Amino acid sequence: MRWRSFLFTVALALGVLANVSSQTGFHPRPTWQDMIAKGIVPYRQLTVDDFRIDDKAHPKSNFYIQAIISPKLKPLVKADGAFYHASIDEWLIFSGFTREGTSRKSRFKQMQASLPYAQALLDLNEIHARRLAALKSGELPEARGDTIEDAQAKLKAEGNKFLAAKDKELKAEMAAFMKATGYNAKKKKVLESAADIRRRLDATPATTVPFILGPAPSPTPVVESLSTPSGSQTP
Repeated sequence: MRWRSFLFTVALALGVLANVSSQTGFHPRPTWQDMIAKGIVPYRQLTVDDFRIDDKAHPKSNFYIQAIISPKLKPLVKADGAFYHASIDEWLIFSGFTREGTSRKSRFKQMQASLPYAQALLDLNEIHARRLAALKSGELPEARGDTIEDAQAKLKAEGNKFLAAKDKELKAEMAAFMKATGYNAKKKKVLESAADIRRRLDATPATTVPFILGPAPSPTPVVESLSTPSGSQTP
């Protein structure tokens, strides 16, 4: 079975789940090496150097961070009497930010002072990623169809609704933080809110795929994937 991508961003761009019945053989489980090769940086404490200079990328923003949550799934389709039952057998969550989507203006000289604001947005993203990663098979979307293809199509639709709802929750919390801090203008409020968000993050179990420096572990055979970037804008 092959890992495939299912994408959504803030604008919600949806992809396609692969046809499980038409695939044969195994492919390695996605790793952080695969994610890094696609320009995804594992969650960490931000530095000024993480914001490449690009005056054209986001003309209305002094700086911009594109946080990302990238779920990878192993689907399972079973015969269930006269129907087929599709569910998610395995669920992996990668989280961090994209190198290409994170930038600052050349004229903006306050990036160092703005790191707490940017970090708070990334920390909010990480909290939601960890919550997603902690979900078990029975808490994830599933569907039943007349055929394998029908079951997969319905699982895709349920996955769309599920991820759209989670994305909406994350965007709402990011928007509330940005508004409350005057979009980085209220520095004291930024520091207070960022500290509170950090405490919440520290209290949330680290259930996402860990990034470990050193040689990659031996690949484990699994089947498909579901991938999802989530971005956020700053002034």
